[in-house]
Amino acid sequence: MSKWVYQADGFSPDEESCVLHETVFHNGNGYIGVRSNFEEGYPEGQKTIRGSYINGFYDFMKMPQAEKLCGFVEEKQTMVNVADTQTIHLKLGSEEFSLFEGTVLRFCRRLDMEKGVTERSMVWRSHEGKEVEIICRRMASFVKLPLFTMEYQVKSLNYSGEAEIISDHNGEVSNYCNPDDPRVAGESISHLRPVKAVVEDDVSCLVTAAAASGLLACSAVCHRLSVPAKEIRETAGHRITRTYAFQMKAGETISLTKYTVFTDSVRRPDVLAGAMDEMSEAVGMGLEYWYQRQQEYLAEFWRRSDLDIDGDEETAVAVRYNLYQLLQSAGRDEFCNIAAKGLSGEGYEGHYFWDTEMYMQPFFTLTNPDISRRLLSFRYRTLDEARKNARIAGHESGALYPWRTIMGKECSGYFPSGTAAYHINGDIAYAVAAYYLVTEDREFLADMGAEILFETARLWMDAGNFHEGRFEIHEVTGPDEYTCLVDNNYYTNACAKYNLHWAVRSWEILKEAGTLGPVAEKIGMTDEEAALFRKAEEAMYLPYDEKLGINPQDETFLSKKIWDLDHTPRENFPLLLHYHPLYLYRHQVCKQADTVLAHVLFEDMQSRETMEKSFDYYEKITTHDSSLSTCIFSIMASRLGRREKAYSYFGDSAKLDLFNTHHNTGDGIHTANMGGVYMAVVYGFGGLKVKEQGLFLNPYLPEKWNAYRFQFVYLGSLISVEVKREGCRLTLLEGKPQTVTVYGKRCSLTGTAAFFMGENGNAGSGNEKDCGKGGGEKNAPRYDTVIFDLDGVICHTDAYHYQAWKALADRLGVSFDEQVNNLLRGVSREESLEIILKHGGLTTLTDEEKRRACAEKNEIYKGLLDEMSPADLSAEVKDTLEGLRAMGIKLAIGSSSKNAKKILERIGLGGYFDAISDGTNITRSKPDPEVFLLAAQYAAADPERCLVVEDARAGIEAACRAGMDSAGIGDAALCKEASYGMKTFSQLLTICGKP
Repeated sequence: MSKWVYQADGFSPDEESCVLHETVFHNGNGYIGVRSNFEEGYPEGQKTIRGSYINGFYDFMKMPQAEKLCGFVEEKQTMVNVADTQTIHLKLGSEEFSLFEGTVLRFCRRLDMEKGVTERSMVWRSHEGKEVEIICRRMASFVKLPLFTMEYQVKSLNYSGEAEIISDHNGEVSNYCNPDDPRVAGESISHLRPVKAVVEDDVSCLVTAAAASGLLACSAVCHRLSVPAKEIRETAGHRITRTYAFQMKAGETISLTKYTVFTDSVRRPDVLAGAMDEMSEAVGMGLEYWYQRQQEYLAEFWRRSDLDIDGDEETAVAVRYNLYQLLQSAGRDEFCNIAAKGLSGEGYEGHYFWDTEMYMQPFFTLTNPDISRRLLSFRYRTLDEARKNARIAGHESGALYPWRTIMGKECSGYFPSGTAAYHINGDIAYAVAAYYLVTEDREFLADMGAEILFETARLWMDAGNFHEGRFEIHEVTGPDEYTCLVDNNYYTNACAKYNLHWAVRSWEILKEAGTLGPVAEKIGMTDEEAALFRKAEEAMYLPYDEKLGINPQDETFLSKKIWDLDHTPRENFPLLLHYHPLYLYRHQVCKQADTVLAHVLFEDMQSRETMEKSFDYYEKITTHDSSLSTCIFSIMASRLGRREKAYSYFGDSAKLDLFNTHHNTGDGIHTANMGGVYMAVVYGFGGLKVKEQGLFLNPYLPEKWNAYRFQFVYLGSLISVEVKREGCRLTLLEGKPQTVTVYGKRCSLTGTAAFFMGENGNAGSGNEKDCGKGGGEKNAPRYDTVIFDLDGVICHTDAYHYQAWKALADRLGVSFDEQVNNLLRGVSREESLEIILKHGGLTTLTDEEKRRACAEKNEIYKGLLDEMSPADLSAEVKDTLEGLRAMGIKLAIGSSSKNAKKILERIGLGGYFDAISDGTNITRSKPDPEVFLLAAQYAAADPERCLVVEDARAGIEAACRAGMDSAGIGDAALCKEASYGMKTFSQLLTICGKP
């Protein structure tokens, strides 16, 4: 089977199989979606979800609350089944074709992802022995979004005689309901009322209105039959039927082409005129033209987006299927987004969730940024509704995006696991930042993105508060819907921190570009407010448990009883359908990735050790009842080097819909999981990261594969990545050269470059000249500049720090020993004090008292430093520094200490270094890369030609983020992220290229 075709052979009449394939083989293009129902229908009473949908077209429904408390949602939007134009019946003499009557001799369903069509083919024998071959081919046009086509071919194998094809155009439709499933509507409602039925020449048009919203939709149908026929047209109510009667001969093939066009008043002032115009062009160009355009569109889409797997064809097809479904689901204008089920069914009533920004949009941001921009334009268009939603929730400023919506208003009837999920603000802000990092689209930032970032940041300032030096956020719900209404949910606080950071960065970017004025004036934002955002970002509380070494999901999570998953009956999953929410909320049990998701998105906020321990902890208590979960665990397992586990989680995600593993694909595809599958490969196996510091790749090959390939866009350039057992090959397909860090090595990609992965993930370039690394003298130094941490590297001041902190701790009456002191390595003075106070149980100090305590410690420390002398500089360090200088290498200091210059003076190195970046000129501590980037800037050095020497893990992480190689000494020599591990300081000479 081709990797471009998903095929299901054999006919199964059971209800579940039929409904499943209605979803799996649906047709969509981001604007319209049509479920793949049998044209001829089903036996009376058999379940089917027959539907056609327009993205962003909705009706209102009452949602009465038992308790009418302030701000409760009592009206929601719901996606509307707009019309049935897919019904076609075939009669051979007196017998009517039905797969549930007679004999099915052959049956096959296919999705061709290169051609963009689905096909149902069958050979059928009637009770009387008449045999026909029927092929039904369908297409939702990616080029002409309102257009849906059906090509219905009948070949007579042994029958000659009268035949009829009866085609329906039915506006009298209802939405599907299931009162036992909270994921779909609980009551059957016909949302449409007839407005007008028009037949002009061979085009029939039905205009209908959504009963409560008043929105208009028009469906237009036109037929083309391949043979002359007698036509009978019937109109009954809001339904038009055309019957084509003709004589058929054995061996003859008859073809009916049925064009359908959908329009709506969300986008067009005159839906009827719009439909007629669209139909005129559609029929005028002919079906073959649209087939050709569809194939051309997809050729370009796959050129930029394909993810190919060699060695596992089943998975290759499943992954490609997922990407194709994302394309079918993604809205193409500011009036719509991506529903949780795409346009494949009515699950979750067509609502848009945070799923878009965190799971689906990354695929488009990396492959089709224009679609990503349009998805964000929907969030901008609904920003005013988000502002109103914030006021309803009691906030005086800012915007609060709804948990679930279609047109911008909140649709969540159960606020603890809906409206309280404030993290959706951070999710949308994350998507804005991610789009900007990939595109550097400053026009978007000025026109839309910054305003979203500013207003969502304002919401955090009102929802949270400063408390004892920390910024805290109370009564919110994180991604895990089995734990609701908590204080300081780690994921939410991390999202808020990132949101605030990007609000400030956007302010700075636009100010520098001279385009800040309009948006600042529009919303009344000032430099002072931006400064307050920065203060909240730096003070954001991220819960940490010292005993377990993990980030608790929230402040009370670890105090709850752990759910016994091993002894929970399998039939009781998913838990939400079998246990009261309150019972779930009182346990340590997770529906999906929560803290683990935060670590995937915001890894720079924690150490690798903390993320490792957190992963192990949450893995044991997560049910993965949500389809948004296993893909995230797969990514995290990849980053932690747990490759078998990463692949296991990936496999659970990749085939979820094709194998119906959650037994609810019949209600619609799981679009978020499909995006998560892409992320599991590209972010997980591929190790792709796009950060402020640049582009990073750390790929590996799963054991079961021979190779895999993917493409992505970065700053306008299209880059291809091919991963094999020994390493990877990058190719610049189009655009300007880009700087990329592969396996920790930074290079300029100008053509094709190979990188080879060693046992520990270290790598070399197989074409260094292409990567901009070569071309110098044979014995030229490998680095232009070496940046040294001071304490523990050039000299040792640990004992002085310990004595100073011990003296302060004794005065404050709190315990302090070597174990606590070890927690302070690489940490700022203020953060060190917080650790000491927390360990000692002293929580009553005011901010002013803490400031004075830090100053007191510093004065004690500076007094102790007076005891230092040149004797504190070892001969090995001095000789190595001289050797590096003799090689023409610049020397710099990158230290968080505010006393760096004094220490250098005391040990005889005052004025010795070419550049110094220290605690007096940085605003952020390691592992933030600021101190090293500034050192490189002061030394007039290119970061990719700098080597950092560090003794702390935080320093190694900071070097990685700066795009610099690193040499670890002491404890840092064992750090996996370090480019080199040194036993002696003098090894630097060899590392830097001394023969």
